[in-house]
Amino acid sequence: MKKKFVVIFAVIAVIGVMFALAACKDGGEETFEGSDDMGREYGQVYALTQESADGWFRVPAESFSESTMGKFMVDNTRKDYVTVIRSGEDYSLIYHATSDDMNNVRLVIDGQDVAAQADTTGTVYNYRFDNLTWEDISGEISVKVYVATMMKRDTQFTIQLDFTQATLVPAGSFAEN
Repeated sequence: MKKKFVVIFAVIAVIGVMFALAACKDGGEETFEGSDDMGREYGQVYALTQESADGWFRVPAESFSESTMGKFMVDNTRKDYVTVIRSGEDYSLIYHATSDDMNNVRLVIDGQDVAAQADTTGTVYNYRFDNLTWEDISGEISVKVYVATMMKRDTQFTIQLDFTQATLVPAGSFAEN
Protein backbone atom coordinates (compact mmCIF):
# COMPACT_ATOMS: atom_id res chain seq x y z
CA MET A 1 0.00 0.00 0.00
CA LYS A 2 2.81 2.39 0.88
CA LYS A 3 4.59 1.70 -2.45
CA LYS A 4 1.39 2.41 -4.37
CA PHE A 5 1.02 5.75 -2.56
CA VAL A 6 4.64 6.71 -3.35
CA VAL A 7 4.18 5.83 -7.04
CA ILE A 8 0.93 7.82 -7.28
CA PHE A 9 2.54 10.77 -5.51
CA ALA A 10 5.54 10.64 -7.89
CA VAL A 11 3.28 10.58 -10.96
CA ILE A 12 1.26 13.54 -9.65
CA ALA A 13 4.50 15.45 -8.91
CA VAL A 14 5.84 14.84 -12.44
CA ILE A 15 2.55 15.99 -13.99
CA GLY A 16 2.62 19.10 -11.77
CA VAL A 17 6.14 19.95 -12.92
CA MET A 18 5.11 19.45 -16.56
CA PHE A 19 2.19 21.89 -16.18
CA ALA A 20 4.43 24.40 -14.38
CA LEU A 21 6.95 24.27 -17.23
CA ALA A 22 4.19 24.72 -19.80
CA ALA A 23 2.84 27.76 -17.94
CA CYS A 24 6.28 29.42 -17.90
CA LYS A 25 6.96 29.03 -21.62
CA ASP A 26 7.05 32.15 -23.82
CA GLY A 27 5.93 35.12 -21.78
CA GLY A 28 4.64 37.35 -24.57
CA GLU A 29 4.53 38.46 -28.16
CA GLU A 30 7.29 40.59 -29.62
CA THR A 31 6.46 43.37 -32.01
CA PHE A 32 8.72 44.65 -34.74
CA GLU A 33 8.61 48.04 -36.40
CA GLY A 34 10.12 49.31 -39.59
CA SER A 35 10.92 47.74 -42.92
CA ASP A 36 13.86 46.26 -44.76
CA ASP A 37 15.64 47.84 -47.75
CA MET A 38 13.13 46.12 -50.09
CA GLY A 39 10.15 47.79 -48.38
CA ARG A 40 8.93 44.62 -46.66
CA GLU A 41 7.43 45.35 -43.22
CA TYR A 42 9.00 43.66 -40.19
CA GLY A 43 6.55 41.52 -38.25
CA GLN A 44 4.55 40.66 -41.38
CA VAL A 45 4.14 37.13 -42.73
CA TYR A 46 5.94 36.47 -46.01
CA ALA A 47 5.87 32.88 -47.22
CA LEU A 48 9.49 31.74 -47.46
CA THR A 49 10.34 29.86 -50.64
CA GLN A 50 13.51 28.96 -52.47
CA GLU A 51 12.93 32.05 -54.62
CA SER A 52 12.36 34.48 -51.73
CA ALA A 53 14.55 37.53 -51.30
CA ASP A 54 17.25 37.51 -48.62
CA GLY A 55 16.32 38.24 -45.05
CA TRP A 56 15.81 37.02 -41.50
CA PHE A 57 12.62 35.04 -40.92
CA ARG A 58 11.02 33.69 -37.77
CA VAL A 59 9.50 30.36 -38.86
CA PRO A 60 7.05 28.29 -36.77
CA ALA A 61 8.48 24.84 -36.01
CA GLU A 62 6.55 21.78 -34.86
CA SER A 63 8.42 18.97 -33.14
CA PHE A 64 7.84 15.25 -33.51
CA SER A 65 9.09 12.55 -31.17
CA GLU A 66 8.47 8.85 -30.76
CA SER A 67 7.27 9.37 -27.18
CA THR A 68 4.69 11.73 -25.72
CA MET A 69 7.00 12.54 -22.81
CA GLY A 70 9.88 13.24 -25.23
CA LYS A 71 7.74 15.63 -27.29
CA PHE A 72 6.59 17.38 -24.11
CA MET A 73 10.17 17.79 -22.88
CA VAL A 74 11.35 19.08 -26.26
CA ASP A 75 8.45 21.53 -26.62
CA ASN A 76 9.05 22.92 -23.12
CA THR A 77 12.75 23.57 -23.63
CA ARG A 78 12.59 25.43 -26.95
CA LYS A 79 10.82 28.31 -28.64
CA ASP A 80 8.02 27.27 -30.98
CA TYR A 81 9.92 28.82 -33.89
CA VAL A 82 13.37 28.88 -35.42
CA THR A 83 15.09 31.73 -37.21
CA VAL A 84 15.99 31.13 -40.85
CA ILE A 85 18.43 33.49 -42.53
CA ARG A 86 18.46 33.51 -46.30
CA SER A 87 21.55 34.94 -47.97
CA GLY A 88 21.77 34.12 -51.65
CA GLU A 89 21.70 30.35 -52.03
CA ASP A 90 22.90 29.81 -48.44
CA TYR A 91 20.69 29.40 -45.40
CA SER A 92 21.36 29.54 -41.70
CA LEU A 93 19.03 28.09 -39.08
CA ILE A 94 18.98 29.23 -35.47
CA TYR A 95 17.38 26.86 -32.95
CA HIS A 96 16.24 28.75 -29.85
CA ALA A 97 16.28 26.81 -26.57
CA THR A 98 14.64 28.22 -23.44
CA SER A 99 16.60 26.02 -21.08
CA ASP A 100 20.03 24.46 -21.02
CA ASP A 101 18.49 21.19 -19.74
CA MET A 102 18.66 20.02 -23.35
CA ASN A 103 21.89 21.34 -24.81
CA ASN A 104 24.64 20.52 -27.32
CA VAL A 105 22.07 20.87 -30.10
CA ARG A 106 23.09 19.32 -33.43
CA LEU A 107 21.38 18.74 -36.74
CA VAL A 108 21.67 15.33 -38.36
CA ILE A 109 22.19 15.79 -42.10
CA ASP A 110 22.94 12.81 -44.33
CA GLY A 111 23.61 10.73 -41.21
CA GLN A 112 26.24 13.13 -39.87
CA ASP A 113 25.99 15.34 -36.77
CA VAL A 114 26.38 19.02 -37.67
CA ALA A 115 27.56 21.17 -34.75
CA ALA A 116 26.22 24.64 -34.03
CA GLN A 117 27.72 27.91 -32.95
CA ALA A 118 26.14 28.50 -29.54
CA ASP A 119 25.50 31.76 -27.71
CA THR A 120 23.04 33.14 -25.20
CA THR A 121 20.79 36.19 -25.53
CA GLY A 122 19.04 36.96 -22.26
CA THR A 123 17.47 33.67 -21.20
CA VAL A 124 17.48 32.14 -24.69
CA TYR A 125 20.17 29.70 -25.81
CA ASN A 126 20.77 30.10 -29.55
CA TYR A 127 22.28 27.34 -31.69
CA ARG A 128 23.22 28.60 -35.16
CA PHE A 129 23.82 26.28 -38.11
CA ASP A 130 25.39 27.92 -41.18
CA ASN A 131 26.01 26.86 -44.78
CA LEU A 132 22.77 24.94 -45.13
CA THR A 133 20.87 24.36 -48.35
CA TRP A 134 17.15 24.68 -49.04
CA GLU A 135 17.02 20.87 -49.13
CA ASP A 136 18.57 20.71 -45.62
CA ILE A 137 15.77 22.79 -44.08
CA SER A 138 12.71 22.22 -46.27
CA GLY A 139 11.76 18.71 -45.12
CA GLU A 140 11.82 17.02 -41.75
CA ILE A 141 14.87 18.26 -39.88
CA SER A 142 16.49 15.73 -37.58
CA VAL A 143 17.71 17.30 -34.33
CA LYS A 144 19.89 15.69 -31.68
CA VAL A 145 20.29 17.15 -28.17
CA TYR A 146 22.01 16.12 -24.98
CA VAL A 147 19.53 15.78 -22.10
CA ALA A 148 21.53 17.10 -19.13
CA THR A 149 18.86 16.39 -16.53
CA MET A 150 17.43 12.97 -15.73
CA MET A 151 18.63 11.01 -18.78
CA LYS A 152 22.18 12.35 -19.19
CA ARG A 153 22.36 11.14 -22.79
CA ASP A 154 21.60 12.18 -26.36
CA THR A 155 18.08 12.03 -27.70
CA GLN A 156 16.81 12.69 -31.20
CA PHE A 157 13.60 14.19 -32.61
CA THR A 158 12.50 15.97 -35.76
CA ILE A 159 11.09 19.41 -36.46
CA GLN A 160 9.04 20.56 -39.42
CA LEU A 161 9.05 24.23 -40.44
CA ASP A 162 5.92 26.05 -41.65
CA PHE A 163 7.39 28.32 -44.32
CA THR A 164 3.94 29.65 -45.23
CA GLN A 165 3.90 31.49 -41.87
CA ALA A 166 7.44 32.91 -41.96
CA THR A 167 7.57 36.33 -40.32
CA LEU A 168 10.15 38.86 -41.51
CA VAL A 169 12.25 40.14 -38.57
CA PRO A 170 15.16 42.58 -38.32
CA ALA A 171 18.65 41.04 -38.51
CA GLY A 172 19.80 39.84 -35.11
CA SER A 173 16.28 39.51 -33.64
CA PHE A 174 16.05 37.10 -30.72
CA ALA A 175 13.36 36.86 -28.06
CA GLU A 176 14.61 37.42 -24.52
CA ASN A 177 11.41 36.65 -22.60
